[in-house]
Amino acid sequence: MSNQSERRKGRVGVSSCKGVLRLSLPRFLFEGKRKHLYLGLQDNPDNRKLAEAKARQIEADIIYERFDPTLERYRPQNTVAIEQPKTSETLVQLYQQYIEARRSSVRPGTWRGNYLVALNHIRRSPFANVDPDLENTGYAQKMLDWASQTLKPDACRRLMVQLNACLKWAIESKRIKLTRSPFESMAGKAKKRIKKSEDEETDINPFTKSERDAIIEAFKTRSQHRHYYHYVAFCFYVGCRPSEAIGLTWNDISDDLSKITFRNAIVAAVGGKEKCKGLKTQSKRMFPCNNQVQELLREIQSTRQSSNGLVLTSTKGKVFSTSYFRKVWIKVLDELGIEYRKPYQTRHTFITLCLDVGRDAKDVAKWVGNSAEIIYKNYAGYRTELSVPEI
Repeated sequence: MSNQSERRKGRVGVSSCKGVLRLSLPRFLFEGKRKHLYLGLQDNPDNRKLAEAKARQIEADIIYERFDPTLERYRPQNTVAIEQPKTSETLVQLYQQYIEARRSSVRPGTWRGNYLVALNHIRRSPFANVDPDLENTGYAQKMLDWASQTLKPDACRRLMVQLNACLKWAIESKRIKLTRSPFESMAGKAKKRIKKSEDEETDINPFTKSERDAIIEAFKTRSQHRHYYHYVAFCFYVGCRPSEAIGLTWNDISDDLSKITFRNAIVAAVGGKEKCKGLKTQSKRMFPCNNQVQELLREIQSTRQSSNGLVLTSTKGKVFSTSYFRKVWIKVLDELGIEYRKPYQTRHTFITLCLDVGRDAKDVAKWVGNSAEIIYKNYAGYRTELSVPEI
């Protein structure tokens, strides 16, 4: 290919930058500065012909002294830009390019319901600004970890499918230097996690009220475990997800302690844990505090405050570690002689006990962030003592 400096004066070149066609304009027209006119067209044979025609038009205008220096006559929707040094694109920027390239070939419903939804998930994830060309950080696996904790199971799987397609497209169009998509196996892993997540939601083996009270009392009175007492009691009394409990701040609780608004969750992220806006199934949820919960919150207020405003924290006032807590949880249940259940069963216990005392399933669903259908199907169905009344 001849060097650009060897072109005859007034020649307009056609080239491709990351798969998008552009015109290289003569430098003498812009005081020696290099400028490109981006056409917004993917590099393929048909679009090449259009770009060549546009280049010949500009060359003719230069010869006949009718060249428009503002470039408005030749400009498509994109703008002309002085060439800048290349910078690494972020994951969200790469995905935006991918869906723009796909836009003309998909239905509007697919564009809105799949591509734009996935784009929104990526934007609010802790990984929106990672360099997609650097797989040594393991960001794909961490993105799956975040998505499986933050999104509904099927939404997590669809996001992994979208990201895998995006990275494959980026590799084929030479936008990134990777040889394979780091998301290649993530959709399959997401499927396995869907089953695991569904098992966690539907594996309902709640504690009895007496078992619940014994567990709370053990954490409260045994000095070596006392630090976890507030967390255990809160999860039993409120029925929230662990990620919602450890993400709760005092700003989320009304001054009179009568209302909690869950609006954040703390999930796995690069280098540790990160707070994310929104909950697994909704943007936020209000929980009305009874006297039991209010008294617990007063207790927490009087004993400690974290520097970052978190309600439930580690011994050093940092983010609560649910992974380390599980080791203590196993030990306490074993000492009490209570059948082992995962800590998530605190949520199932709250829901089941609410139904046992006659609370409407629709109200309970609203408090815990489930659908009424799930409450009726899984929790009401679990209550084998239910029978048709004689009327």
